[in-house]
Amino acid sequence: MGRVLFLLLTLIISRNSFGQHHVQGNWGNTYLYFDDDSSSVPPKTIAVYRNENGPLYTLRMEGDKVLDLTVDGHAVSSDSINGSYKVVIQEIKVQVERARVQARLDRQQAERDREQAGRDREQAERDREQAERDRGQSEKDRQQAGRDQEQAERDRQQAGRDREQAEHDREQAERDRKRAAEDRAIMQSIMDDLVKDGLVPDKESIHSLKINADEFLLNGKSLPEAVQKKYIGKYVTGKGYSMSYHNED
Repeated sequence: MGRVLFLLLTLIISRNSFGQHHVQGNWGNTYLYFDDDSSSVPPKTIAVYRNENGPLYTLRMEGDKVLDLTVDGHAVSSDSINGSYKVVIQEIKVQVERARVQARLDRQQAERDREQAGRDREQAERDREQAERDRGQSEKDRQQAGRDQEQAERDRQQAGRDREQAEHDREQAERDRKRAAEDRAIMQSIMDDLVKDGLVPDKESIHSLKINADEFLLNGKSLPEAVQKKYIGKYVTGKGYSMSYHNED
């Protein structure tokens, strides 16, 4: 019986379009084949069975009713079917029912496997599409990284130019500061000379000054030529030199 049970777990199963179920298998000297035709009412079954080295039984049934039985090709009488072969027939029925159950389980498992295979194919397709998107994104990221690197180099070069310009601006601001200090000192010296020469009573009287290589104006008026020459000669250092002062107070 243990060999038969093992056999039923390793059956080869098929179904055709007429509702027939075929199950066949063998292990060692044990053999079982049955064919269910569910297209007839009640369904018909033919079972061929051999246990160990025993005889070969061929059993035909309609539903649970035994139609006929042959043993090694010899027909068994109705009396023997209901008598001495009753135990064997019951064993064949049990094995057939077990095979049906196992066949049903195998079909269900095959369907689950088919559905899982479908899901696996769909997942594989999604994975492939995702991998393609990832490759595309990776290429975009690589290109962007290249652009970022180029921009970083431009920024570095611009930062260098900005530092150089800032240094130039600082140096120019220092020169401008010194020049402004020098101009203020010169303007104070001119004012001191104007007060000393009696041209104005005090510095507060000076509202505007303009001096260059061609003229010297005090409060908008020209000074005598001799005075102009004196101040121009003393303070104007070149043809393009010019200095002015305005006090709105």
